[in-house]
Order: sequence, then structure tokens, then C-alpha cells
Amino acid sequence: MKLLTLNTHSWQEEDQYQKLDIVAQAVIAQGCDVIALQEVNQHSLSGIISDQILSNHPVRKDNYGYLLQQKLAQLGHHYQLTWDFVHQSYDVYQEGLAFLTRLPIVERRVIDLNDNYDESDWKHRRAVRITVAYQHQHIDFYNCHCGWWNDQESPFEDHLNRITATLSSRLSFLLGDFNNPSHVRDQGYDYALQCNLKDCFVLAQSKDNGTTVVKNIDGWQQNSQALRLDYIFVNQPVIVPQHQVIFNGDFYDVVSDHFGVICTINLIN
Repeated sequence: MKLLTLNTHSWQEEDQYQKLDIVAQAVIAQGCDVIALQEVNQHSLSGIISDQILSNHPVRKDNYGYLLQQKLAQLGHHYQLTWDFVHQSYDVYQEGLAFLTRLPIVERRVIDLNDNYDESDWKHRRAVRITVAYQHQHIDFYNCHCGWWNDQESPFEDHLNRITATLSSRLSFLLGDFNNPSHVRDQGYDYALQCNLKDCFVLAQSKDNGTTVVKNIDGWQQNSQALRLDYIFVNQPVIVPQHQVIFNGDFYDVVSDHFGVICTINLIN
């Protein structure tokens, strides 16, 4: 099984359509089974599509996830799309979380990560869980875009607690932009490990340095070092033959202010 996570920073990128093509080509060439995308934006005034998509909100014609799904279909590869609205972004955009998968989706759940949820508050966040059928079992996948450890209004610890409270005994993967660097001790990354999550980067038999951010970006304006912020966590031991950073200029061109992560998982029946 191949998993991919990417914070797309969509419609904030130059040459956005060209970068969309790069993502589509990579998904096909790498044979991705489940793709978790964060910062999947659509303009709040663009037209609404009529296609049947699993969503908590109307999906619009310029929705990045929808355009990626359509591009993949044009190339002969059919993925089911989910898109769920999280909050308003950059004044005119509706930001959300998208899954694309070629595995059958049997259930979907949107998880509010803040009390008194306010979609106009950019610090209010949601996670999305889908359950898919794979090799005669059900597997849960979570799409996560969490806050910062030291944020008083909307802290990472609260977000992760709400996510992990919904974990079942099923095999579960948590993919996304967790906004907590792996090298900082006693903060978000270590807290995730204390919550009995296992980092697929650590489990991997083959891997690179894992860096997914290399400059100052939105939310990390003062950053000047290489960071590992984007993860694939799992709640049970699994075999991970390979964990690799993608869209970093070496393995496919850069398409966002984050690099992505692609991971191969071997599941034993």
C-alpha cells in the first residue's frame, strides 16, 4: 500500500496548474492508494459543482482536490474524493481537507478539534477520518492539520487528544501537517509518541532525512532551518519498506511551501 500526504498551499502558489499536473503525474507513477491533502482551497464565489462528492460543504469548480481528481480521471485513473470545509482562509478562500483514494470508502467522519466551532476563525481546525476496505479488513485514515504546541487559543495537545479519542482497535494511520518539528523535545512530536503513535519515518527500512520545510512559510515566518513537520503516524506496528520526501526538487519538482511524504506499507494478512 502506498500513502501520500501533502500540504498543498493551494491557490497561493505560482504556476498552480502546472504544479497540479506534477502532483497528478506523481500519484499515477507512484501508484498511490490513499492521498491526504491539507490546505485544499476553493474560492468562496466560484460555481458549485453537481458531482456526488463526500463533503460537509458545497464543493466548487476551482476546488484543488476536485481538479486533481478530474486530472487523474482524464489520465485514466479513478479516485474517490472527499473534501471537508475547515475554515475561511486568505479572505476569499474556503480551506479544507481532501482525501483521494482508489480503495472503497465505507465510512467518513469529520472531527471538530475546537469547542464552539467557528469556521471564520483560522485557528479552528478539523480532522477527517475515512474507513476503507483493504484485503478483507477495514483500515482508518485520518487527515490532520493541527495547531502549534505553544498556541494558547488552539493548542496542538488539545487537537491530538480529540483525534486520538476517536481511535478504535482497527489499524489507523494519521497523515498530515502536524505543525510540530520532530527535533524539538517535550513538545508536540514527543507528545504524539506518548499517545502510542508510531512514526513511519522511524519504522522505515529505507528513508531520506525526512525534511518537509526548508524556509520561512505561513505559520513559520521566522524559520531558517530544515524541519520535519509532515508525518505519517500509525497506531500499530507495521512493516515500512520505504519512507521518502516527495515534491522537494530532487524527487519531483516543488509544488508547495511544504514538501510531501510518500510511504510504502506492507500489511501481513
